Amino acid sequence: MITESLLGLWIFSSLIYQGQEVPRPNPALQIEYEFSSDGTNSLRYHRDGEPGFCERRALYQFSEETLMQEVVWINPSNADWCTQDSDMQLGRKTRSHIWFKNGRLFLDIEMGDEIISYIWERK
Repeated sequence: MITESLLGLWIFSSLIYQGQEVPRPNPALQIEYEFSSDGTNSLRYHRDGEPGFCERRALYQFSEETLMQEVVWINPSNADWCTQDSDMQLGRKTRSHIWFKNGRLFLDIEMGDEIISYIWERK
């Protein structure tokens, strides 16, 4: 199921770590997340002032507060270091908690034993 509130381009703006909203840990890191009505999304990031980028596309399903994704395309021009990112692996399937609050998108990511919420603002 696709919802209009999810569609469009989102920019990573901050995160919730240990219950507190904090700025991006690396201000040079620019992440874009775009959701299309055809059931695909793209994730692309780079660091200002550094060469290279990472980009992938996934099929997604959104239902209530759950986002399911399967990576179906990896940009062949990705930087070599992209292979270290598990989200840049062809065939990777994920299930994440996602919700909206005050016009922002929140996406929970497991990092070790913790859950970090990435906060995205609509561009």
